[in-house]
Amino acid sequence: MRSIGLCELLIELMMARAAERSAFGRTVIQYDTVQRWIAESRVELEQARLLAYRCAWRLDQAGHHSAWRDVSLIKVAVPAMLQKIADRAIQVFGAMGGSDDTPIHQALAWGRLLRIGDGPDEVHLRQIFRMEPMPDWSIANSPYLAAHPA
Repeated sequence: MRSIGLCELLIELMMARAAERSAFGRTVIQYDTVQRWIAESRVELEQARLLAYRCAWRLDQAGHHSAWRDVSLIKVAVPAMLQKIADRAIQVFGAMGGSDDTPIHQALAWGRLLRIGDGPDEVHLRQIFRMEPMPDWSIANSPYLAAHPA
């Protein structure tokens, strides 16, 4: 949840900086690329937030065994989201984003550290795959594919 809160701050910083900074006679916030970066950041943040809420709900409803898959999903999604949003924030801020004047470069480092310290993404992705249910039908008997004419 701290990473989610940090991303909320980064989006606010991007909005403020993009509104103040100008390039080629326009404020940076007027460029569609910057608008897209901010919008994508919001989408990714809300997805991660909803995933965390669902995990918390499952923990409350049925205990830790029912939430294992969600925990693995969070361990992959949240640090990756933090890195992406921090990278976009650095782009919006320019050189200032890499300085100690902003928390952006620390957010980028924190995202990477989470991906290392919590175990490699590959371990979590493998666990997610193992928990994926196999369908009880084969492709030949799939109810979702059209039958080939004889």
